[in-house]
Amino acid sequence: MKKYLILAAGFLATISYAQCTIAGNSTIKLNELASFSVDAKAQCDECYVWKTSSDKTLFPEGNTKSNKINVKANAVGKSSISVSILTQQGLLQCEKIVEITTENPASNLTNADNPCGIKIDDFKEIKVTDNIISFFPNDNPTYCLYQWTVTYNNGDKKDSSEKIPQFNLIQENPIISVKLKITTKSPICSYTITKKYAENHWKTNSLTHQKIEQRVYSPVSYSEYTKVPTDKTLNN
Repeated sequence: MKKYLILAAGFLATISYAQCTIAGNSTIKLNELASFSVDAKAQCDECYVWKTSSDKTLFPEGNTKSNKINVKANAVGKSSISVSILTQQGLLQCEKIVEITTENPASNLTNADNPCGIKIDDFKEIKVTDNIISFFPNDNPTYCLYQWTVTYNNGDKKDSSEKIPQFNLIQENPIISVKLKITTKSPICSYTITKKYAENHWKTNSLTHQKIEQRVYSPVSYSEYTKVPTDKTLNN
């Protein structure tokens, strides 16, 4: 009888493990701060223990005993993040493999990804106000159509067909992904660029050390808005 109970317990543990998922991006950029969370319910608010396979690659920031954690990407390569959770049914352990890269995932376009020969392979985020964000493709062709789709943390989606779109920036419901579909007018050809963002990407504070450029667009040199900002760039 005891043998069967042990087997049953092991079977239940396997099911629980399979249902334990760490949410967050599988690819993050070097020096970026990323957020991860777990869906399993613990016995208490601090019944979680987060670890990374190497602090030299992924360094935990802040509280490591809640259902969410922030980690800083310190080195290029693959690493893992894991969490142990004390639940009413026992101990759960979850793991997620994360790849740290020096390139933005949106820039990893091959010829197969971009069969149209368009030079756009990225876009830049610029705040218009504290509550409005614009996106600027890194090239300025006149023969393209643009279709933007942003997804917010609660699942809401907003679309725009403007070349330089503007979307609401909501701290309580941040943008977590932006998709740009670019279509040439003649011949008709299209491809898509997608960027994903951590929940805290849009916050500017001492923890994230992020500076998102803020300025109002005016019809001057387009390249002024797509170039990498210097220390002299105004930020709010």
